[in-house]
Amino acid sequence: MLLAGKKALITGAAGNLGGEISERLASEGCTVLLADRNGPAVEAEAERLVQRGYRAEAAVMDVTDETAVKQAFAGIEALDILINSAGMTRGGFVENLSLQQWNDMLNVNLTSVFLCSKYAMPLLSKSEAPAIVNMSSINAFRMNPGFPAYAAAKNGIIALTEQLAIEGAKYRIRANCVSPGGVLNEAKQRNRENDAEFDIHRDCYPPGRLAFPADIANAVLFLASDLSAFVNGINLVVDGGMTLLAATALVRPDLRKRWRKGVYKLESEE
Repeated sequence: MLLAGKKALITGAAGNLGGEISERLASEGCTVLLADRNGPAVEAEAERLVQRGYRAEAAVMDVTDETAVKQAFAGIEALDILINSAGMTRGGFVENLSLQQWNDMLNVNLTSVFLCSKYAMPLLSKSEAPAIVNMSSINAFRMNPGFPAYAAAKNGIIALTEQLAIEGAKYRIRANCVSPGGVLNEAKQRNRENDAEFDIHRDCYPPGRLAFPADIANAVLFLASDLSAFVNGINLVVDGGMTLLAATALVRPDLRKRWRKGVYKLESEE
């Protein structure tokens, strides 16, 4: 049990990824506090974990509301691990994006990390092995047209994580983040086997598949546990090597297809 006797708070826990992370930590002996603004969903998720024999509780919390965050953390007696996984993805080109849409994206994805970390730090400073794990994305450094606010927020998470790593060191608080690529469970990936658009997306990934939620949860577990006791301030990319591919291979579907077949020559070489 890597996390026996520890207590973790996971934001965005009603979502698929947040739920997977919560269950993975709980399976290692951790008492998990599932936080989400969707009350019925997060309570159902906590009950599901309890029915499986894990120690889990639900907390209804809007992570963009400072008053709500402050009150929620004031009610927590002890905390060892904070997982900031709340987030949302919405597109919109710069010229069409309203200020409200921009602010909404930054509030949910970035400001929430600041608020939760701010009010968690006094609790974490009392832990023997405190850790913060934030959720960024490969879109922080691999741009997709139409996602300026999302990219800015996720890039900001990486910078904020590094700052937390430095400032939290005096309290022994380690801060790291995870940057996933595409994430889709195994059943959904199988169901899209004959989807031409999905094939192009999948072919960007050297293993021939996108990440499963468990792949991301295992990375979070590593950074939250003593297995990474001397790891601080890193951005762990979990994308199967997708961002290592040449830019042209990502942009051009024909090159991606030929790479998958083992034939990878430029036209000028043929």
